[in-house]
Amino acid sequence: MPYSILLYASRKPGVTPEQFKAHYDGTHVPLVRELTGAYFPLSHTRRYLHRSENQADGNTARNRSTPATVIMGTQEDFDYDAVAELTFEDEAAFQTFYGIVQQPENAAKIAADEENFLDRSRLTVVVVGNTSETRRLGRSYET
Repeated sequence: MPYSILLYASRKPGVTPEQFKAHYDGTHVPLVRELTGAYFPLSHTRRYLHRSENQADGNTARNRSTPATVIMGTQEDFDYDAVAELTFEDEAAFQTFYGIVQQPENAAKIAADEENFLDRSRLTVVVVGNTSETRRLGRSYET
């Protein structure tokens, strides 16, 4: 049974949303892939919050000039920058991956890289429970 975790990641002060994404996608994920090899997750999906250049009342101190595009809720509800879902074959595969990234030499390399773009004090991680998906019914719009 697939096993997934969600990470809620926030950029380090002074790092723009574009710099955060570029570093996460272009440096951090390849580093973790290199360190974990065959034990890298089946997938590592990153979803970045849409942010605009806009100073307005209600913006948070962390995102004073780059508020999230909020449809419901407040800026405080969306003070993180990315949600990442890591999916593994099963819990045992996750535990193996986690053991590898926690090895002192690997943990030091990962922490050193995270200092370049990530506010580690705000990083939170949770295990995903049951997942349900509903897809649209009807015509296919493929050509």
